[in-house]
Amino acid sequence: MAGGLIGCPRAVFGYEWREMRRRFLAFWVLAAAFILLGCARTQSGRIDEERARRQAEEGRMRAELLQRIHDAETDVWEVLDPMMRAAAGYQARETFGYIGAVFVTEHYYTYLLRKEVNSERIGSQVSALMVFPGSPAEAAGLIPGDALLSVNGVKVPKGERGAIFALKRVKRLLKAGERNTLEVDRNGKRLAIELEAVEGTFYGVIIVASNAIDLHVDGDSIWIGLSVVESMETQEDLAYLCAYALAKNVMRQSKQRGKNSFFGQVVDIAAAVHGINTGGMFGGMGARAYANSFDVEADLIALYLLASTDAPLDAYPEFWENIMLRRSAKNELKSGEIERLEMQRRVIARIGEKKEAGEEIFPKEYLEGDPSELEKRDSEIAE
Repeated sequence: MAGGLIGCPRAVFGYEWREMRRRFLAFWVLAAAFILLGCARTQSGRIDEERARRQAEEGRMRAELLQRIHDAETDVWEVLDPMMRAAAGYQARETFGYIGAVFVTEHYYTYLLRKEVNSERIGSQVSALMVFPGSPAEAAGLIPGDALLSVNGVKVPKGERGAIFALKRVKRLLKAGERNTLEVDRNGKRLAIELEAVEGTFYGVIIVASNAIDLHVDGDSIWIGLSVVESMETQEDLAYLCAYALAKNVMRQSKQRGKNSFFGQVVDIAAAVHGINTGGMFGGMGARAYANSFDVEADLIALYLLASTDAPLDAYPEFWENIMLRRSAKNELKSGEIERLEMQRRVIARIGEKKEAGEEIFPKEYLEGDPSELEKRDSEIAE
């Protein structure tokens, strides 16, 4: 009996000790769980913060890139606008109704900038990006951001078809010297804008934000790399480059080059039929055969376009000589390049003579088929 009475307190005490130890362990397990959970939440918060910071930085970089593209567009159009008016009449097929406005869609820009572009109200619809001061478009009240719904009753499509429409159709629907009607959407309100177009040329400008393209023309547009525009040291250099690109489109050189290449490919195919492997030689020759004469002709027209806008001409040969030397592996000029530079100097001298004589600054004789401003050898190649 006595032993039992003595054992009961011990049993009770042992039970309480085990219970306290269990609760103590449970407490620390729970505390550890809270600590780990807190660390996990802190780590998750840091990951979210880092992700948000990175997204914000990427957004800032995209916005800066888009602004650089817009700045390049502005610089290019400032020199192209007066030259596009001056180019009216150089080629009848390339003279259209010109209103002094630039239309774009989101497809003019890389898809990586789509969010930023859309935030500027440039979407799938054809919209006015620029309206030049003193232009018929400005006089009629067109403003940047207006979405183009129709041109003289012709509905404007959206999406990729809209982008092609802006490049090719709008200029052909506008009638020079006549009243034209543009229907636009301005902040959800439909407006009819009446304006009178003037004669001019028009080619869309695409600023490419990569090193894939430096300068390319396709007959309907001018593609210029962003880095090329930003590398121009002076406004004159940019004007020289743009005048040259515009001249190549006005004279339809991209179409002619393609035609030469096509006939060369026909010769290659005919030879292959008769068992002769030319390795595509004639197609390549067709594409290159008139390269020098094309450049000379583009220089001639570019210099007249520059002269018509009172741009200085003297540095034009130096500008192209520097480009030729940079492209040369041996830092030397080829014979064709030397001839091209000499031709540029002769054209500049001819324009100077016209100015001194008070004659019209227009390559009328050349455009009518008289190549008197070029050497006989070069004119024969050009013909």
